[in-house]
Amino acid sequence: MDNKQQMDRALGLKESISMTIGTVVGVGLFTSGSAQIGYVGTWIIVLTFIALLISIWPALLYAEMSAALPLAGGTYNYAKRGINRLCANIAGWHYIVSVIAIGAGETLAFANYFKILLEQLNLNINWIDSRIIASILILVFLVLNFRGIEQSGKAQTIFVFFFWGCSVLWFLYMIPHIHFEYFHGLAVNKLPSFKELMYIFGLIWWCYTGFETSVSLGGEVKYPQYTLPRSLKVSVFLVFAVNAIFQWFLVGIVPHEFYGSLATAVAPYADGLKLAGLAGFPIILLCIGIAFGGDLSTINPGIAAPARYIYTMAEDGALPSMLGRIHEKYKTPYVAIILVGIINIILIATNSIEYIASVSLISLAICYMIGCVAYMGLKKRYPKLPRPYHAPAGVLGAYVTIILYVFMLIFADKIALLTALIVTIGSVAFYMAYTRNKSGIQVTIAKEIGYIEEPTDALKKKMDKEYRIWKWVTIITVFIAMGIYILPMVF
Repeated sequence: MDNKQQMDRALGLKESISMTIGTVVGVGLFTSGSAQIGYVGTWIIVLTFIALLISIWPALLYAEMSAALPLAGGTYNYAKRGINRLCANIAGWHYIVSVIAIGAGETLAFANYFKILLEQLNLNINWIDSRIIASILILVFLVLNFRGIEQSGKAQTIFVFFFWGCSVLWFLYMIPHIHFEYFHGLAVNKLPSFKELMYIFGLIWWCYTGFETSVSLGGEVKYPQYTLPRSLKVSVFLVFAVNAIFQWFLVGIVPHEFYGSLATAVAPYADGLKLAGLAGFPIILLCIGIAFGGDLSTINPGIAAPARYIYTMAEDGALPSMLGRIHEKYKTPYVAIILVGIINIILIATNSIEYIASVSLISLAICYMIGCVAYMGLKKRYPKLPRPYHAPAGVLGAYVTIILYVFMLIFADKIALLTALIVTIGSVAFYMAYTRNKSGIQVTIAKEIGYIEEPTDALKKKMDKEYRIWKWVTIITVFIAMGIYILPMVF
């Protein structure tokens, strides 16, 4: 336990939101997610909105659990207390695989957009394997995460705001090139079958997975009783707004006859601009924003978050104790970070973003379902546990989420489902052979959490003001995202 308390609480609301947005807005939106426009056309916004609806309730459930149990490791800790250590281990393994997969897919996406960027600048590096570029990038972010969460958090904020800045400039530049007539009709010969549509929806929902990233860093968040619920409530809606706005531009730019090419594109936005005859500056600005903002902001927490799960599981005896070592100077779980890097490079070697996407969305869905069961277990086992935030109709939300996610997984990629089954069997086998013989952390919840400082009145007012700003920016952005889809109907 003493080792655990050495981790610094250095992340505020801004960093927590940046970590979450960075994890979510990236490889899904700019690769597999938006490529689905080629199959469903303007119906992409309907599927994106449904993905938001089935993400809100679990986000609020995690908001309640994270405020009550502000520890590193998120779902692992909730399941350990709310269900049992076996389910906690299954959740932990699936989360680690999923978020590392997001990071691995992001590095490949970076390599693709980076190559296109240099191509527009008359520098051709297509002869370099994308996996080499991706692996080098992983090494850079291993060093960044190794050197401390505060430094990593500051870098994350820079990446996210750089991405938003480039995005706004790109939006303004591209407005004159939008064709409202592209929004009318199906824009495709026919909609896919229900089975295909559910598979497509899964990839679009993947653009929301990772909404609870700040929860996994709960042991390093300042005033988590306020910061974590607020970051979750803001983040899930900001993710919708960013996804919807970018998809609106892609629909409005690409002529319908090119949807076949868009459906198979590895870099849908850059390829879409080329198909629309808008090469040059629009692609350069877009690729700079995506590669050095969107992609980098996903890779960073894609290393930080799973490393905290590994660290927590090692502390609890679920993994070898060496993985729980904290660096004496930088206060980071450096062995866990190195392991995350190794797994990243293994996944990068597959060179398949779509396979990585399917593995990631299935594993996170499994993790979230276990989290929902843990939520109900915590309610029953610890009814008097202080809960600074209460999710509305939480138990009902847990049941609804589980049913919806099970239904969605029925139509997921079969090879990725097999991979998830292997991960589950592997985690159970490891538990039986190793973990169940370890006692774990045998302390009360209060002692495990430790002392959580309450902000002064002046600081609380400052925190409330910051949250109000984030909340109103989010509300305005969501209304803009939904409003622009009405414009083609009016004009």
